[in-house]
Amino acid sequence: MISLIIFIVIAILIAVFTGFNIGNTCNVNVIFHTFESVPVFITIIVSFVAGVIVALPFSFGKGKSIAAKKISKIKARAEKDALKKASEAEKDAVKHDDAKNQEGHQEKK
Repeated sequence: MISLIIFIVIAILIAVFTGFNIGNTCNVNVIFHTFESVPVFITIIVSFVAGVIVALPFSFGKGKSIAAKKISKIKARAEKDALKKASEAEKDAVKHDDAKNQEGHQEKK
């Protein structure tokens, strides 16, 4: 509901901006062609859309790299924990074997 209200407000602001600037025109040079008497608001909107289109690939790429870094950190942490548990299990096994060996030596005596 709130997003609909925000959309309506933005649409109204764009309409008001367009209404005030409909009489303002300019010439737009695009490499080898000149568009004459183009309303200023169209120039602004087209420039904005072009900027968004150019920026989108960079924003998607950054998100993937951040996610990849987080995944690699999680994997590294999991491997470190697994190695730690394995070394603790090995130490426990060594202690258990030592305890059995000591019991065996005491029985022989």
